[in-house]
Order: sequence, then structure tokens, then C-alpha cells
Amino acid sequence: MARPNRSDQTREAIIRAALRLIDAEGMDALSTRRLAGDLGIRGPSLYHYFEGKDALLAGVRELLSGELWSGVERRLADVAPGDWEGVLRGYVEGALDGMARHPNAVAFMALTPISTRRTLTGYESILERLTAAGWPLDFAWRVFLAAENLMLSAALEAGAPDFRPPDAELAELPLLRTIVAEAAADPALDQGSEVGLDALVEGVRVALAARV
Repeated sequence: MARPNRSDQTREAIIRAALRLIDAEGMDALSTRRLAGDLGIRGPSLYHYFEGKDALLAGVRELLSGELWSGVERRLADVAPGDWEGVLRGYVEGALDGMARHPNAVAFMALTPISTRRTLTGYESILERLTAAGWPLDFAWRVFLAAENLMLSAALEAGAPDFRPPDAELAELPLLRTIVAEAAADPALDQGSEVGLDALVEGVRVALAARV
């Protein structure tokens, strides 16, 4: 087996360091100068591996896409052909396994153009599974987009602070005051992704029944 190219190893190490910085301090903290300082090298050395920040961010996107779709593939490994519910749940839960670890990068992933081969082939795979369940392609695409939007919002939620308004602001809001107190005792009440996924699945079931 051929040994990994040392240049490729260094490039990957730089990308992973960039992602660690994003995870710790957010997208705005990332600059080639700051990253070089964290790595203990001179700034110009980075340009041996990346033409600039855009190229570095493309590498970060590729790394994140790999993590996301690896999680999806693990979840879908045992999903039987034709099991559209398993496909939707496997996609959302598998992608969330990866993206929830990097909440500071969710907006970056959601709002920049999709170009990585891993993401494009992942999309194709999901569409193949959904159309194999007998779905029209246009319906499969729209449902997949709904699942992707749910996953991204859940990933943002994973990095959000707990909902804990000041007591004084809740004095005349009894229902909200009650749910805030209950959520303090049961943190799961602050996580809406499972309910959202259940609602999506049931909504799709109703839509499919209406098509018969």
C-alpha cells in the first residue's frame, strides 16, 4: 500500500486546525494569519498548500461534508430498500451526528454553494433510495430538502444557549414560566428536532396517502 503523501498529510492537518478554530471561536476568528500563529508557522507557509482563505474554506467544507455523509452512510447501512421512513430518519440523524459537533460551521455549510463531490453523490444516493420506494423524483427532492432544512436547524439548535429568560421577564407569562421551569428539570424539552422529524414523517405519510 502506498504511503500517504506528506504534503497531503500537512494539508489535512491545516484544515483540521482551521475547523478546531471555527469550533472554538466561530467563523469570524479564522484568518490565515491567526491559523499560522496557532500552528506555529509563518503565514506565507500556508500559501504553499492553499492559495488563500477561500481555498482553505473549501477544504473545511470538504472535511465537514465527509463527516456528515459518513454519518449518514452508517445510519443507512441497515435500511431496507423501499423503507422511505428509514431513509429520512437515517439522513437527518446521521447528518446531525456530524453537524451538531460543529454548530459554528452550520451557517457556512448551509449558505455557501454546494460543490463537493461527496455531497453531490450523497444527494444522488438519497434520491435513488426515495425514488426506489416509488416516489416521483420531484416529490422525493422536495421531501429531501425539507429533511435537510430540519437537520440544519437542529444542528444550529445544538449550539444554541439554553432558553432561560430572566425571571422578571416571565412574571406575567405563566405558560412560558412553567415550560422554562420544566425545561430546566428536563433539558430534552429544549430540543425540538425529534418532534420535528416525527412531524415530517407523518406529514409525508399523509401526502403519500393523498396521492393514491
